Amino acid sequence: MNTAPNEHPPSHKPRWLYQAQDASGQPTEGFVHAATAEEALQAIAAQQPPLTHVRLHTSSLHARAMTEMLDDVLGPLDVKALRQLARDQIENLESPGAWTTLRQLLRNNRGWLLACAALVALAVWLDWGPWVVGGLVAVLLVPFALFAYMHRFQRMYQDVLHAHATGDQQRLRSLAEQLARAAQRHKFLVQPAWDAAVRVAWFEARTDGAEAATLRLRVHPLRPADDTEFLARTYTLPLATGDHAGFIARLRELLAQRPGEPTLQMDLALGEARAGHSEEATRLLDALQPELLPPHGQAFIDWVRGMVALRDPALAGDAARHLGSACEQFLSLVRRAPGAWPSLAVCTCDYALALAWTGHARQAQEAFAGVQPVARHHAEPERLAMLERELRKAAR
Repeated sequence: MNTAPNEHPPSHKPRWLYQAQDASGQPTEGFVHAATAEEALQAIAAQQPPLTHVRLHTSSLHARAMTEMLDDVLGPLDVKALRQLARDQIENLESPGAWTTLRQLLRNNRGWLLACAALVALAVWLDWGPWVVGGLVAVLLVPFALFAYMHRFQRMYQDVLHAHATGDQQRLRSLAEQLARAAQRHKFLVQPAWDAAVRVAWFEARTDGAEAATLRLRVHPLRPADDTEFLARTYTLPLATGDHAGFIARLRELLAQRPGEPTLQMDLALGEARAGHSEEATRLLDALQPELLPPHGQAFIDWVRGMVALRDPALAGDAARHLGSACEQFLSLVRRAPGAWPSLAVCTCDYALALAWTGHARQAQEAFAGVQPVARHHAEPERLAMLERELRKAAR
């Protein structure tokens, strides 16, 4: 069994979920406590026997928030419980949905359920009376009641992601308000409720500007007390209006406070590429360590390479290849994580533009048509106008 000297670290370090192969080639998973992705990989590398094919599944931006949320729901966990939690989370990532969660509930509570079922059977056999049998059945159903209660909020948050992707602002605001009220009763809902508020602000930024939307979030009752945490969740708002300079400025401010965070470096490389700063984007990408990114990080790497190539009409074919690869990866991701829909839509717009420039107008039209309902709410207005202009020109 892997030794995990980092299982009981200082409480201020968040948990990082990882997946790997053990010495016998079997898949394994677990948590390490670390302040950064690089430190997490170092902690995993120190385990004995050594692990191979290590993949981090935790984003540096959300490690602490996810740890606090799970601790609030589950309380202190021993080593065995942490390993089971890691297995459950990997299973949820690979096959999300109510059936997976229900199967985990049955597996993790099988001792309780079997004992209660045995007592119910004994009560019926010995004719202990309807009140006793009813009480035992109620106790048996407690885990299912908790599952139904928790799944309600999980489903609500998934609906938030869908409403945000499709631009259903009325439903998004309603769900955000419901989550905000629920967060007053349950601390573990503070992060989802705050995320919903930021997604509402995205549409406010598109109509009123990023600064106005940010000011509204600053007085939101669920906003993080720490200014760095606030900036970590709101730095993308300038992109709602295609303000690449504002996005890059906020992101560089955040990186000054959190140097070395690979997901932020990846975002900055993409921002510089979309702003047309190809040399800086390439420099940032070359300095990045891909193994520090979550599994979907390769999609963003391909996206940046595609955007850099798209600046040179002679490299439009290379751009289409990189962007097509990124879109395939995002398409695989959205089947499990609907929050990736905006990234897929914006990347597909770039892919369609590359296809149009390489003479594949019909493919470009088909690609854009598949994401247009989402793209019109998340792609930069200027980019959309350019793409539609190129598609009309190619169709003549």
